[in-house]
Amino acid sequence: MPLLMEEFRQSAGMAGLLMSVFAVTGFILALPAGFIFQRLGIRASGLIAILAITLGSALGALSLDMGTMLVSRFIEGAGMIFISIVAPAIIALWFSPEKRGRAMGIWAIWVPLGSVIMFLLAPPIAERWNWQGVWWFGCNYAILVGLLFSFFIKQPKQAEISQDKPAQEPQLSLWDFKNVLSNRHLWLLSFLFCCFNFASISFVTWAPTFLTVKRGISMGDASTQVSLMSVLAIAACPTAGWVSDKIGSRKMIMVWPMVMIALVFPFCFGAGTGTFLFLIVTLGFISGFVPTGVFAGTVEAVGDERLSGMAMAVIQIGQNAGMLLGPMVFGWLIESKWGWEIAFWMLAPVSILGAISGWFAKIK
Repeated sequence: MPLLMEEFRQSAGMAGLLMSVFAVTGFILALPAGFIFQRLGIRASGLIAILAITLGSALGALSLDMGTMLVSRFIEGAGMIFISIVAPAIIALWFSPEKRGRAMGIWAIWVPLGSVIMFLLAPPIAERWNWQGVWWFGCNYAILVGLLFSFFIKQPKQAEISQDKPAQEPQLSLWDFKNVLSNRHLWLLSFLFCCFNFASISFVTWAPTFLTVKRGISMGDASTQVSLMSVLAIAACPTAGWVSDKIGSRKMIMVWPMVMIALVFPFCFGAGTGTFLFLIVTLGFISGFVPTGVFAGTVEAVGDERLSGMAMAVIQIGQNAGMLLGPMVFGWLIESKWGWEIAFWMLAPVSILGAISGWFAKIK
């Protein structure tokens, strides 16, 4: 972020848009992407996602001004929204409810694992090839993943989807999609995920800058420290899935972690270097439970695995709204008279609102 702020001569508030505009596409295209997925299926939707990420990354690497960079982030956001719908829909079709928590937990490491990789690789890549090298790395990585996706992921046959369901199920109708969109409990889960992403993405986006600006830590060391949050989340997500399947509840692994992270955020501003590292580790493990619970609970909130794509589209509206607002609001607070302290404090009530929303959601 400091390199981009210097390159494009932008303030913290405007630089936050580079993360926020990434979510604008997801917010706008979430429901259309859900309909497209239901129409085109797994393979076509997945390849659309990877193509968008590849093209967006290449355009970003070639950007000479803030406007072009924002457009590239918009395109990348389209890729993320599609893959966010495709992947859990595959899991919902291929795994029975008693195993779905663990499967979703394994998949849920995609964000923290990607974050860890880039927190570690971005500083040396940027040091050698400037910030553009980071974007070219992402472009080439997306091409590789596209080849792997084409080779390994096939459209499931009806017999493979579930052994305990009749071979011929009624075709989905517009009425089924209407019921998904009017499902109050699904929207409550979406709001919980909005609050979660508002808080967590804000923290991950700005914590390295805080350590660099306020604690005098180098950008490389700051990124390494914040990457520990994602490392702990990698361990937490599968653990959450296993716990969820064992206790038979998705709600408990969503609501209580939201309350716990709300108690941690206010301490971040005044924490010394060692304490801040401890808070990063704590936040990483606790917050890792939430996505697993949301993804597994979403499918069960609608009751039909075939509607999981549309259900995930609703969840993505919340996720991208949080990603859009969080870094931007946090950046504005940094620049305001309240500064870093209130920015960290603000994350607590947002997390509590998410916990309350999840508590009132009914998941079968």
